[in-house]
Amino acid sequence: MNDFLIRPTGKGLFAFAALVFFLWFVYVAGAVLFPFAVAFGLAYILDPLIDRMEKLKMSRSFAIFLALFSSLLVLIATVSLIAPLIWAQVETLTEKIPEYIKYVEEKGAPWVESVPNANKERVIAVIEDAMKSMGDLPVKILKSVTSGVWSGLSNLIGFLIFLFNLVIIPVASFYLLKDFDKITQKIEERIPPRNRPFVKEFCTKVDNVLSDFFRGQLMIASIMASILSVGLFFIGTPMGLAIGLLAGMANIVPYLSIVLGLVPALIMTYLEFQDLSHLVMVALLFGGAQALEGFVITPRTLEKAVGLHPVAVMAALLVGANFFGFLGLLLAVPSAAAIKVALFEMDTAYLESDFFKSEE
Repeated sequence: MNDFLIRPTGKGLFAFAALVFFLWFVYVAGAVLFPFAVAFGLAYILDPLIDRMEKLKMSRSFAIFLALFSSLLVLIATVSLIAPLIWAQVETLTEKIPEYIKYVEEKGAPWVESVPNANKERVIAVIEDAMKSMGDLPVKILKSVTSGVWSGLSNLIGFLIFLFNLVIIPVASFYLLKDFDKITQKIEERIPPRNRPFVKEFCTKVDNVLSDFFRGQLMIASIMASILSVGLFFIGTPMGLAIGLLAGMANIVPYLSIVLGLVPALIMTYLEFQDLSHLVMVALLFGGAQALEGFVITPRTLEKAVGLHPVAVMAALLVGANFFGFLGLLLAVPSAAAIKVALFEMDTAYLESDFFKSEE
């Protein structure tokens, strides 16, 4: 068996079998692995910060506790601040939906009459049905939430698993951060010395790509989400906070923020105010934000970054979510980073090969 693994063919088959087993295990045990994957992600992101705090003569355990506690406080404060505002906008929107539909009916009736062979009675009936459904929307939402809460509480095992996940994430993050350097050192020691330089260089490049993504593209998306959501909120756009947050995070993929942000914002703003001035304000907000992002935020944030292409991020997230669910979403970006570096190394090796350089 050992002789077989030493041969090139045996190494390749073993590596392929290990990859297949890993993918199968992630697919089968995704729900169980999810909190540990989140914990490892937090440890990976926070480890550089913990190392800097250690240099300030702070014990590693206290630095980890301080970092995790601060992150938890920021998360709670953000959710506590944003969630009530979004819920208030949802309640306001559900109250005004009948008015919006009535406005569309009044403005659209002349247009329907001008269209040859248009069934006006059918169009009006559809609008009235929509108005009735929208009028019952708050009750439906309340019933849905109540049903979901009751279902979760009645399923004791599921509820306990949910609590376990909430507890295990910070606990696992703490212990992973505490031994993060030891873990990486142990892994490095298990790599054959002859392959160690290549593996270290490969992992460093993957780490650089991930750092560029998290510190670059995600930071830009967060800044854009803040600008757009606050701007739409002050303009008075219904669901402005939610639309702004969605548009900002969609900014990872070029032009997707226009589809998911600008178009809904213009529609909701027009239904609310029915004038041109507010539409111009929304257009100026998105245009100004895009200009700020293109000329100031991105150059200062990314500089010489070689992060992931937006299309690669989108494809990785879709594939990961489709095959592995929430765990796939977590593993999508790191996997895409590793694939990018591997393809770059293969391309470099090909360009330097005798096959490519040969003139025969």
